[in-house]
Amino acid sequence: MKYLVALLALAASTLTLADTGFKNVPPLLHKSIKSGGVTTAQFNGGVLRAQVNKPELSEAVYDTFIFHNICARQWHEPQQFAGLGLNRVELLNATGTQGFAFDARGEVCAEMGRLGKNFRSFIAQYTVACTAGSCPAQR
Repeated sequence: MKYLVALLALAASTLTLADTGFKNVPPLLHKSIKSGGVTTAQFNGGVLRAQVNKPELSEAVYDTFIFHNICARQWHEPQQFAGLGLNRVELLNATGTQGFAFDARGEVCAEMGRLGKNFRSFIAQYTVACTAGSCPAQR
């Protein structure tokens, strides 16, 4: 029994340490972005700034992340998503020097969720490239 308790304590402390790179990330997004390969994230003022452990972030990885890990949350839990106040998602590479920023307001994700949308071209309409660790304002 002592072994089981010690094992559970170790597992709990390991999980706590694993999430130290997530700051102010709402529970609704926490599990979703973690499963998307995010290693660090911060939510502040309606902006989710996250990094993945990749030397370069491709558009395909970024598009998939926005579709499955951000907008899918809005489609499955629209009231909770609206309560987040999420306006923008900045997804950057491991060094934080390259990536993309998405206009993540709820109505944008909701529109993409309608049938018949080509999600890659739709996401591109609401995306700006980030370079040198800086993401410009949305177009």
